[in-house]
Amino acid sequence: MPDPIKKSFLLGWFFAILIAAIIKYVYMNKWDKIFESKPKYKPLNDIFFQKLLEKVKKEINPNLKNIIDLGCGTSRSVFQFARMGFDVVGVDFSEVALSALQNDIDDSDFNNIKLINQDLNDITLDLEADIFICVFTYTFINDKEKFLKKIKSSMKEDSVFVLITPVTHENVKYLEIDKPQIAVEYSSTVKLLKSVFSVVEDYHHDYIGAREDYVTFLVKK
Repeated sequence: MPDPIKKSFLLGWFFAILIAAIIKYVYMNKWDKIFESKPKYKPLNDIFFQKLLEKVKKEINPNLKNIIDLGCGTSRSVFQFARMGFDVVGVDFSEVALSALQNDIDDSDFNNIKLINQDLNDITLDLEADIFICVFTYTFINDKEKFLKKIKSSMKEDSVFVLITPVTHENVKYLEIDKPQIAVEYSSTVKLLKSVFSVVEDYHHDYIGAREDYVTFLVKK
């Protein structure tokens, strides 16, 4: 007859695995449904990104060759980066998004874009790049510290991490009640970044309306 303690442990382990699988399925299904509606996402402003690249080349790494777009979705940013001459890797959890984006890539003349299906909440691949960029995705990552530490461990000494995210601020009442659900709190985000990385620069802070209050962090390992 099985040991009651061992049996209880095995049942607990089984249900923990089952619950984790259900949560992952619901999370993936949520994003697949969003991308099935074919949302239109704009790439970064070309002038803004060019100025950012000039700063990185001048101060950190003059030989930028490859970039990883963390949470690329169906964004046109991968084409923007490819057009600039980068070898591009787009990473996203939604197979629907990646399938649509791959179709666009196949219809283009670019051969320097690669897509990877990976959950940013649990990155298992060994990633390496001169630039890691995460645009408007950070809010939806559950364990942010784990994510940031994975990025840091993947960075070279002359790599940079560009984090662009909507933010909220303490003691500010926002008219849009969903604002905290699409943004991260600024002060706590800076604190967490500084606890993981050696250099964290608030490169650009934009106050354009309630929803478009966002920050671009330029981060070194």
